[in-house]
Amino acid sequence: MIRKATNSDLENVKKLIEELEEQLFDFDKFKEIFLKNISNTEVHYFVAEVDNEVVGFMSLFESTPLHHCQRLAEIQELIINEKYRGLSIGKEFIRLAEDLGKENNWLQIELSSNVKRLKAHSFYIRNGFSRGHYKFVKKIK
Repeated sequence: MIRKATNSDLENVKKLIEELEEQLFDFDKFKEIFLKNISNTEVHYFVAEVDNEVVGFMSLFESTPLHHCQRLAEIQELIINEKYRGLSIGKEFIRLAEDLGKENNWLQIELSSNVKRLKAHSFYIRNGFSRGHYKFVKKIK
């Protein structure tokens, strides 16, 4: 089952994001960002549950870039706990994003994925995404 995330999902979402990024985050900093974003109407947080256990998370950030002159959303994070992959939960998240896009008249849904996540790339392509851009990153710290 997929549902909108609530403040009480904070710790479970933190664990999933740490799994995704393969690093630990400071709890207080993470909590501050989580609570700020979850109350933002342009940010949509969803969790997937199996037997009342949170096993997946997706975040969508809406924006209206000048170069599109139309509303779109970006999947910033999408993670399914490794033990629960293969159950079509990721596909359900994508379908939910598409449904929201249709309801809100978004032009498109975008996402970035680390170059090392080859299985994720295959998943996104199988689910209708195309490789249309390169993402360039320059670390400041």
